[in-house]
Amino acid sequence: MKMGLIGDAYTLLVRELLIFKKNLGVNIIRSLIFPLIFIILLGSFGSTPKNVPVAVVNYDNGPNALNFINTLESGGSVVVVSSTTQTAALNLLSLGKVAGVIVIPTGFSSGAASTIYVYLDNSQPQSAEVVSSQVALVASEVGASTSVSGLSQTDPPGLIKVISNYVYGASSNYLSFVVGGLLVMVASFGAVFSSGFTLLSDREMGNLKAFLTTPINQFAVLLSKIGYGTFQSFLSAFIGLIIGLLYGATVDAGVLGFFELIWIIFLVGLGFSALAIALATRMKQLQTYALVSQTLVMPLAFLGGAFVPVTLLPSFLIPLTVVNPLTYAVNAVRDVMIKGFLPVSTLISTSVILVAFAGACMALAFALFRNTSMQLS
Repeated sequence: MKMGLIGDAYTLLVRELLIFKKNLGVNIIRSLIFPLIFIILLGSFGSTPKNVPVAVVNYDNGPNALNFINTLESGGSVVVVSSTTQTAALNLLSLGKVAGVIVIPTGFSSGAASTIYVYLDNSQPQSAEVVSSQVALVASEVGASTSVSGLSQTDPPGLIKVISNYVYGASSNYLSFVVGGLLVMVASFGAVFSSGFTLLSDREMGNLKAFLTTPINQFAVLLSKIGYGTFQSFLSAFIGLIIGLLYGATVDAGVLGFFELIWIIFLVGLGFSALAIALATRMKQLQTYALVSQTLVMPLAFLGGAFVPVTLLPSFLIPLTVVNPLTYAVNAVRDVMIKGFLPVSTLISTSVILVAFAGACMALAFALFRNTSMQLS
């Protein structure tokens, strides 16, 4: 008796989940080990980035201001990006295109104004630390003091004072940065390995051919595999989030942010599950699929900023980050976890990109699966 596409897909998905339940211990351990190892390893250390972009707003343009900027850039730790106004510079900071903003006021060189304002994006802790340290070093070289608070009446007159403002990602830490990228990476890996491997396993054991010779809608088989991959992807990411929170990461956006995380992870899992089916339909051996999937997903995770901020990648790789759907997913997750908010415009644009990616992969998977089913049936 034919049940229709949705009914058939649901029945086959239940079959996949029963198989999952039968090997529950192994599946849970597999979902646990991967994020645990990465959180422990990547959360315990951090390399010092170089050439960190910093926007400098120079309202003074006098000799002392230029000397301050040249000294700031001389160490090679930061790269100065000139900006005409403070508003434009802070916009770059909010978009994550620079790690800090330095504002030199009018009259700085003449001594009429002696306060330099520094705004840091702590949602990228490593980069923020580099900028903060370099500013403090330059300030000490020119006889200045630094502070994370406002000016005080007890401040000595005429002394340059550097004020740091930690509005952007104020409560962030490196672990939250790592976990944010790791959740997206785990979701994509979980989807690729689950849905692709289960399709190839059914093909090797003859189950796939048996399904296609029954009245079951052939695309129901495809939907069940994608659904199972999305489930496994979500489970892996959820376990990774729990481990991260226990290890010290935070979700600063609260309950609403938690639901935003679920939505983004779901879309990542859906898209990469469909991509995995598209790859698996063209391969006959598990070993080949494992090699191809790893070769594809790992660079995408790296280029998406899962390990280091995209702004620190070599310039020739930047165009690849723009067309990488994981870039937008990682940025959105980190906004939720570190900055404490995800703008509605960013949520909508990220969702559109991930839905478009999932739709394109699903269309490709359907087209390739049609050819495969015709060969097997």
